[in-house]
Amino acid sequence: MRVDSAKSALLIHAVAYIAVIALCAAFALSHSPPRQWFLWVAAGWGIGLAAHALAVWLTQARHSVRVLADPRVRGLAIHAFVYVAFVALLFGVNIAAGTHHWWAVWVALGWGVGATVHGWAALVNRRRPTRSSERRSEP
Repeated sequence: MRVDSAKSALLIHAVAYIAVIALCAAFALSHSPPRQWFLWVAAGWGIGLAAHALAVWLTQARHSVRVLADPRVRGLAIHAFVYVAFVALLFGVNIAAGTHHWWAVWVALGWGVGATVHGWAALVNRRRPTRSSERRSEP
């Protein structure tokens, strides 16, 4: 994706986010008593939007950390951000629900196993070329 098209796509997603969250807020707050469920929608979608912004920034910025040039490590960084952000959100939901059962722990552990495998694949197997670099090396 070109620099301009990646930033344009991010801008379009940000505008859609603002419009939809504003509509959800207007709908939720117009009821009596007002409900604030739209905050959870804003938080969940906001994490996705932040991950999109991180991906654009990581692919387009000149980094002093050379390891981010590797697409596998860059992908791992984005997925790690999403994991931490969503697990924090789920713990927030768990606490807000006021239950005595910590179900968010199981989500964090299960997803954490997958994130660990992804991390191992990205960091340990860095010597293997990525598909895009294999295509570039072909005559």
